[in-house]
Amino acid sequence: MNSVRRATVGALVAATVAGAALAGSTTAAADSAIDWQPCADNPAVQCATLPVPIDWAAPDGGGIDLAVARLPATDQANKVGTLVFMPGGPGGSGVRELIDGPLLPAAVTARFDVVSYDPRGTNLSNPAMCDSDILATQPNLIPEAGGTLQDSLDYGKKLGDSCRANTGPLVDHMDNVSVAHDIDAFRAALGEEQVSLYGISYGTLAGQMYAENYPGRIRAMVLDSVFDHSLDTRDFLVTEAATAEDSFAEFVKWCAGDTTCVLHDQGVTQVWEDLYTRAVNGQLHFPGDPDQPLTAFSLNSILINKFYGPDWPGAAELLKSLKEQESTATAQVAGEPAAFPLGAMCNDFRVDIRSERQWLKLWRAQNAAAPSMRTHFAWRALSVCAGWPAETPNPQHELDVDGAPPILLMNSLHDPATGYEWAENVSSQLDDSVLLTYDGWGHGVIDRSDCTANAGSAYLIDGVLPEPGTHCAAVPPQPERTATYW
Repeated sequence: MNSVRRATVGALVAATVAGAALAGSTTAAADSAIDWQPCADNPAVQCATLPVPIDWAAPDGGGIDLAVARLPATDQANKVGTLVFMPGGPGGSGVRELIDGPLLPAAVTARFDVVSYDPRGTNLSNPAMCDSDILATQPNLIPEAGGTLQDSLDYGKKLGDSCRANTGPLVDHMDNVSVAHDIDAFRAALGEEQVSLYGISYGTLAGQMYAENYPGRIRAMVLDSVFDHSLDTRDFLVTEAATAEDSFAEFVKWCAGDTTCVLHDQGVTQVWEDLYTRAVNGQLHFPGDPDQPLTAFSLNSILINKFYGPDWPGAAELLKSLKEQESTATAQVAGEPAAFPLGAMCNDFRVDIRSERQWLKLWRAQNAAAPSMRTHFAWRALSVCAGWPAETPNPQHELDVDGAPPILLMNSLHDPATGYEWAENVSSQLDDSVLLTYDGWGHGVIDRSDCTANAGSAYLIDGVLPEPGTHCAAVPPQPERTATYW
């Protein structure tokens, strides 16, 4: 990445604050202060860095360089303005998204300069560094396999302490309010008075925090596959388990009705139950790696990942291959490498689990909501965050947005990670918002069909919202979509 022309963090904060007085225009108010250069992996995309403070409340206390990227509009003569792409995660890379080609309609990339960033503490933006030995030995999270709350609390503290020792104070400032401030610094450095924004998955939380803190800077905003930040620990875990169960039920329905499913005649639910039991008993290993035990929690997470597309044929093939494994005696607790920076989630979510009894009660509540899947990968994040050795700078709360334009929300009926009721709940907290429902499956909506793409494009380009209650029909799944988190 090439660096920006050096400006002090203090000057950047001053530019951001000064921008609060501006209103109305969607075009650049000044030349960009960012030194854009062709990205090494894709010269059609421009890369740079942007200095931001570690702590926005104490901007003179040190800073980091935020990795940023820009994909220029293909129709510059008719450009509407700048669109900020807010990546999912925790830990998604907006820079990589633009280099690889963002999942946005062609009509949008024609009329907007699309810009994005790697969120602070991730990827190329000063990634949080933690002890690799600790990361490689995550705790057992399944009570039936001997997991306990104390194991998770001890692990969360040990991991958090190692992250702080290796990274410094940034681990306490990876929350999405800080990300929202970074976005507005980006806007100011671009010389824009207002920007349009598109967020997907965990990136919708950055969008919600931006709307709370900078409502007047928003020209338009799309929240796609919506994260609900108003839920307490129990409701978050139970709704996550329920949305995983819903996606599993859709997979079972497909396999029963499609003869191409490799488990069509075997009964998916029973195959899954047998595999889960074997995983609890330490009798499965990762496909192709007999030395890597596959825990029940990892089994659950791998299957949920297949539902993002969804890749139902791939899910069936996975379960079939595991079914045909010879049972092997393996350790019940084994390395499950962390694939995302937990600090970001722990910065955004206050987890109050005070006792083993409460932990087990939460586990049983998930099981009741998801009798087949039992839990969701969110269980790991919250169990570990319960022991995280820091305050939570951005705890859960209902949105308080005043002065933003109407916001468009989009969500699948059968989303494996951000359930439809989350989108309904967030929409109810945003005045004049419209929720577009995609009557299909998977995670990520705007590029699912002509219906979703046209609705998103009409709103972003012309400010035309779909009618309240609009539904877009389901289309065949997109199995190439995979992700691990929100």
